[in-house]
Amino acid sequence: MKSRTPQKHGLSTKVLGISFLILLGNLDLATNLSLSTTNAELVNTLTNKFIPLWQIAGLDTTSLGDARDNVSAFIHFDFNSAFIQKESYPRLREYAKTLQGDLAEAVVEIGGHTDNQGNDEYNTKLSKRRAQAVKDLLTEKYKIAAYRLIIKGYGESQAIESNDTKQGRAKNRRVEFIRIGTL
Repeated sequence: MKSRTPQKHGLSTKVLGISFLILLGNLDLATNLSLSTTNAELVNTLTNKFIPLWQIAGLDTTSLGDARDNVSAFIHFDFNSAFIQKESYPRLREYAKTLQGDLAEAVVEIGGHTDNQGNDEYNTKLSKRRAQAVKDLLTEKYKIAAYRLIIKGYGESQAIESNDTKQGRAKNRRVEFIRIGTL
């Protein structure tokens, strides 16, 4: 009988496996697994794999010029609101189709963002509510598995435009999709 050589898995595979154990409520098994890296190596490994969903889906945005921001996975919100703007629904439908098709095995972070109006604590909570609103829509209307969608609230910490103008603040009130792994 031939002996089998144990398979070696990459760090991101191990982290994803541990994350799913935690999500499934198997904390005992998750805590018994160990990673032979430091936290800094872990963060660097995962950060290098973050790719915006619009890039993964192969959307050609080069011909759009300044309008590229409107295609690059941004779902926008009104001031002090977690209600998705009506203009974002066609874009969400396209992302849902991609998540059901070419990216059916993708795990995606839904990152919520705000402008700089309000304090940090409030903005972080609002950004999480925005991410949750998008996740709820994708899971309820398009039947995307909830365990594939991880929400995170960034508050005002990752502005893409100046908060000094009304137009800049409007662009900063958004949700972005980032592929963080595969099943």
